[in-house]
Amino acid sequence: MALSNKHTVPSSSGFRHILSSPDYKFNKGNFLIFARQNNENIARLGVSVRKRDYRLATHRNIIKRRLKNSFMKQASKLPSFDIVVLVKPGEQVRDRGSLEVLWRDVEGLKSG
Repeated sequence: MALSNKHTVPSSSGFRHILSSPDYKFNKGNFLIFARQNNENIARLGVSVRKRDYRLATHRNIIKRRLKNSFMKQASKLPSFDIVVLVKPGEQVRDRGSLEVLWRDVEGLKSG
C-alpha cells in the first residue's frame, strides 16, 4: 500500500514549516514526532531517516516503508495534522506493536 501524494507532507519547505513551529512535539521510543494542524482535512506524513545514523540505503528504505505502510492503515482515524517523524539511531521496526502505539498517540492529538 503506497503513500499517495495527498497523504505526503510537501518536501523541504513543508518539513521546515512543521519542524520550526509544531503544535505538538513528543518522543515515542526511537521516534521524535512533530505535528502541526493542517487545513486539508486529512493526515499527512513525512519521514526523515538520517544517513549518518543508518549507512545502508536499504535500512533507511525499510524503516520508511514500514512507517508509511502503518500510517496508511491508520490514516482514516488520524486527525488532520501534518506529521513529521524523525527516526533516531537504533530503530529496527521489527515490532509492529510499537508503530500501532505511535499512531494511537497521534490519534489522541486535539485539533484547535
